[in-house]
Amino acid sequence: MIYGSNDVTTRRELWEQLLLLMEDVVDEPWLVLGDFNTVLDLNEVCGNSGDISGAMAEFQACLVDTGLLTVPLRGATFTWHNCSDGPRSLWKRLDRMLANDNWLRKWLNSVCYSTTPRTYDHSPLVLQGYDFRRSKCLFRFDNYLAASLGFLDSVNSVWQHHIYGTPMYALTRKLKTLKQIFRAQRKWKGDLAANVEQAKAFLSKIQRILVLVRHDDLLLQLENVTYLVILKATALEQNMLCQRAKI
Repeated sequence: MIYGSNDVTTRRELWEQLLLLMEDVVDEPWLVLGDFNTVLDLNEVCGNSGDISGAMAEFQACLVDTGLLTVPLRGATFTWHNCSDGPRSLWKRLDRMLANDNWLRKWLNSVCYSTTPRTYDHSPLVLQGYDFRRSKCLFRFDNYLAASLGFLDSVNSVWQHHIYGTPMYALTRKLKTLKQIFRAQRKWKGDLAANVEQAKAFLSKIQRILVLVRHDDLLLQLENVTYLVILKATALEQNMLCQRAKI
């Protein structure tokens, strides 16, 4: 639990303590939370706060040195209010949760919720999204998805996106985003086995009609197109089955 001093000079002791803690638990997942009494960026301030650039720079340097990253925030952006109104009203995000990449890789869904302050000037924080009993999930990619229209552009867009943090944390977040793209593509493709059966059933209906109307050019063209659809759907299904048989 963190409490940062209101005094910039005294607060430097906190940055030094966090660095020492990092050296002790460098290979372990760890998280700190509390009132740091400073902000990371000017967009975390609403109101006249004076010159805080020096304090922000020291906080930013601490995170770089320790490898700590901000746990995503849900709820109100500002966690502290000076309880004044009019031009003297000041809002800041002084409270936050910070975790290292080992924590965020182990519990990808960690989220910091900012709750209502009620009678306090600070908003209580609640950590959600981690489960110590959660089993590891395989990262699965079906090769047939690569043939989807716009698929490679979507992957490239994710891969080129800059994520603040250590290389391992950035990689983990990108893979998590790619999982969502893969899931959406699978949903769009539908049940591959069912697609094959539906196409075959449709072809059978066309061919039964052609027995009665043998010289209908439109039906003959539709038969040829449906046959090509079956070939493509079958190839996708076989690709998927062959790949999963090797896992």
